Amino acid sequence: MMNEVVAYGSCCECGSCVLVCPHNVIDYVDGQPKQVAKKTAEFDFCGISQGIGCDVCAQVCPRLNPREFELADLLYGADQPYKGAFGVYRRVVVARCTDNNILDRAQDGGVVTAMLRWGLERGELDGACVSVADPDQPARPIPKMLTTADEVLTSAGSWYTYCPNNLALEDAEKLGLEKVAFVGVPCQVTPVRKMQLVDSAYLDNGKKKDKHIERQTKFLKGYGARVKLTIGLLCTEVFTYEGLMVDKIQGQMGIPLSDVQKFNVKGKVLIYKKDGTRVDMLLKDAQEYARPECHHCGDFSAELADISCGGVGAMDWTITVLRTPLGEDLFNRMVAEGLFEVRPIEEFEKSMKVMLRLTDRQHKRVPVPPGQDESRVRAV
Repeated sequence: MMNEVVAYGSCCECGSCVLVCPHNVIDYVDGQPKQVAKKTAEFDFCGISQGIGCDVCAQVCPRLNPREFELADLLYGADQPYKGAFGVYRRVVVARCTDNNILDRAQDGGVVTAMLRWGLERGELDGACVSVADPDQPARPIPKMLTTADEVLTSAGSWYTYCPNNLALEDAEKLGLEKVAFVGVPCQVTPVRKMQLVDSAYLDNGKKKDKHIERQTKFLKGYGARVKLTIGLLCTEVFTYEGLMVDKIQGQMGIPLSDVQKFNVKGKVLIYKKDGTRVDMLLKDAQEYARPECHHCGDFSAELADISCGGVGAMDWTITVLRTPLGEDLFNRMVAEGLFEVRPIEEFEKSMKVMLRLTDRQHKRVPVPPGQDESRVRAV
């Protein structure tokens, strides 16, 4: 993993490898995994893997095989009502929350925020793994595990800079949470699914004591087992905090980050200020600060999530892809309670066209790492 992903430059910085490492070999340093077990050794040194064997970190890495597209059949099995350009799904609708308190803070239609709040209020969930605004660095998100419905509004909206949401799953174990909702972009949903789907039998290689197998299995499978619901956010790329936020918006545009209420992207970057005014930026200007690691991701629409959500081509509405029976059932129950206003996707033709175009482009853009099979990396 350290050679083929980190050194190669494709690490998405989700932190999942650090989360699941059973032996404290790697840590999350300056936004990337770093070998900390033996400072004098090579950066890819792991005495455990070289000795009794482990590779738990590599098993969950979204950039190593099996890639996101190879996991679809394993996840959905024969239950694939529709399989199109943006993956397996049951229905695609456009929705908006009916709670104005949520809509005032939400990114678009407030669907994700409403689902988390509803689940925590009714005991369907006991935690939500999200990103929230850093109280010490304005306009910068940090991972957090929420446990109350009142906390959910603090996570509404997107900041468009990367946040390792997966690291918050550590708190699920510390707090004893068993029914967690995980919200993240595609490269964060994929490692969660890998935790859930990987066969841990490979850990028993005949060289380990039972206690070693038990520990490695716990770290490989334990965090994913706590996730009940996965909500994927549509994503083409995100931007660097220092570049877009600090240098461009605060430095060149003269907008103090402490004055920013929220962001949105609708063909251009919309910067909403706390005084109620809005400043627009050309999207191409923001793309100068796009993370190069994002170009190694082929999944625009979070094809492995229970529900995928985004505001593609629609203002104040959420494009909602219901993928699994679990996701569809949760959504339907909320509709029955009058919590969502729902419209057919056919009324949002522009959104569907944009979604199909971005999905196709992202499928094709993934570079093939040295020594890997092109058909596996780019399989659709």
